[in-house]
Parts: sequence; structure tokens; C-alpha cells
Amino acid sequence: MAPSHNIVEIGSTAALDQIIKNLAKDQLLVLDFHAVWCGPCHAIAPVFQQLADKFPHVKFAKIDVDAQQELAARYRISAMPTFKFIKNAEPIDELRGASPPQLQAKVAQYAGSPPAPKPKPKPAPVVPTGPVEVSLHHLVKADGLKGLGEAADHPLSSIIGPNSGPKGNSYVESASDPQLLLVIPFSKPVKQINAVTFFAVVADYQAPKTVKLFANPPASLDLASADSTTATHELSLSAADIRGNRIELPSAKFKDVSTIAVYIKDNQEGEETTRLDSVEFFGIES
Repeated sequence: MAPSHNIVEIGSTAALDQIIKNLAKDQLLVLDFHAVWCGPCHAIAPVFQQLADKFPHVKFAKIDVDAQQELAARYRISAMPTFKFIKNAEPIDELRGASPPQLQAKVAQYAGSPPAPKPKPKPAPVVPTGPVEVSLHHLVKADGLKGLGEAADHPLSSIIGPNSGPKGNSYVESASDPQLLLVIPFSKPVKQINAVTFFAVVADYQAPKTVKLFANPPASLDLASADSTTATHELSLSAADIRGNRIELPSAKFKDVSTIAVYIKDNQEGEETTRLDSVEFFGIES
């Protein structure tokens, strides 16, 4: 069965908060709190998908309790699967366990009627626009992608690039020391990099703290020299910065970038190793 376009996999607390904020009045949101290791969760997943296709005016979202522990705590999840029913930003009901009849009944009970179709608006005149900012994730190439100091079983390629895994389930981790040097090449020069996001709340005590960014770094840059080499820009990440929040960069310093290197010097609580679940750059392609 092909995945439903009406189901969103929640990757952060901020992402769920934005979905709830954007709900129309009395619109239903169904949250499926699940776990990779949970057999009943996998068993009821096709039913959840069928409901998402049947009720396109209802929002459906899946939350991995291991990857999103903050959300699991917020909604007091103690068993999987647990389904939460949200309206007007407030939980109105829940269902514990993998019971297709009960899940179908509750969705039907709270779904309401589909909104009346809106009249087609007149096409707006085409207005020329300037360059549009996009995520640069799709430009990252495998050739030259490397993580110096990474653990063999948790490499940089698992979170960024063409072979990266699902967000929340994959991460890069240093092997034995807090330091990591992540070298990220692009398939073509990027005209301008405007911002970056870091997500590392699954193990926030291991999250990066002191970070140096190098635009078009020298080929000789390594862990030994990164600390003493002048960076294009330096960051000191706070607890808020590691939650996927946008961090603005001095874009004038990040122009015509073919490769960007991220040197992580230490982590939030001085742990032996550093863990990062995702890093993403935003800018103008060309």
C-alpha cells in the first residue's frame, strides 16, 4: 500500500505545534504515538492509512515515541500504540491499543463534515519574483561527504546526503571524543547560504555546543587543525538552537559555496561523545 499523502511524520515538537496552530476551527487532528519495536503499532498502521485516505479533511500524524520523547511526555504516553484526538488545540479523547473498530469509530465520531468547496479564485497576474530560498539538502552529494572523528556505526551519511535515513531514527556520533568535523559537498556551487538548523534533542546532553563553519574549506582541514583555523563563522548553540530552530548566518560570507565544513568542538554537558540527529542549510541555489 502506497503511503498516504494525508499522514505527516512529526520530526520535532515545533513541527507539531505548527500543525496544531494551523488547524481550522473544529478540525480534527489524530496523533498516532508508535514505536519501531511495537508489533501492534505495525499491525494497525494500514488501518490508520486507510482512515487518512477516507477522511481527507482530517489531519493525521505519526509520532515515534523514542525519537520524540518530549512529545510523548507532553501527552503522557505510557502504552503503544496510543491515539490522541485533538480539536481546537486541545485533546478531546484518546484510544489505547490497536483496535481497528474502535479507531474507525472514534475518527468517524469526531471527523465532522468536509468543508464546502471554495469557489475558484481568479488567477492572479504573474509577477516576476527574486531568488527563492530553499533547503539545500537535495544538493548534498555522496562523493566527498565525510565525517572526521565519526563512529563507524553512526556516520554523517546517515543524516545527510542521498543515502540518509529517516529523521529521528538516524544520527551521527563521534567515536571517542566530543570533536567532529563534518565535510558537506554540494553537487554545484550554492549562490548563497542564509541559515542553518541543528536538531539534537533526542540526547540533548550530547548535542553540539561550540560550532565553527568553514565555507569552501582547504582540503588540508582536519580535526587537528580545525580548532586553530579561522572559521567563516562561529556559533555557540543554546538549548533552543538544538531544537531545529532557524539560525541566521551572515550570508555575505557564504557566497558561491561548493563545500561547507562543520567543526563541532564540544557538547552541551561535556559528554565523552557528541550526537547530532540532523543539520540542514538553507539558501539560494543559483
